[in-house]
Amino acid sequence: MLSDGTRVDCLTEEYAIEFDFADKWAEATGQSLHYALMTGKKPGIVIIIEKESDKKHLKKVKGIALKKDIKIWQVKKDS
Repeated sequence: MLSDGTRVDCLTEEYAIEFDFADKWAEATGQSLHYALMTGKKPGIVIIIEKESDKKHLKKVKGIALKKDIKIWQVKKDS
């Protein structure tokens, strides 16, 4: 738990990572930036893709990630 009561989903030596579903891309972006600020780590997001239409959200988050230097990983639902 961080000093402000929030919790990072995954904290590595390099990254503070938020895991979230694709339709929550905006919240994941804000949380990853907040966690990075609080921990001194780089921001990261794991986007969970459940269906083909989720890819539109992935495109949005990738655009912001390029500007804000956020590392993006994607996980697809197992068929």
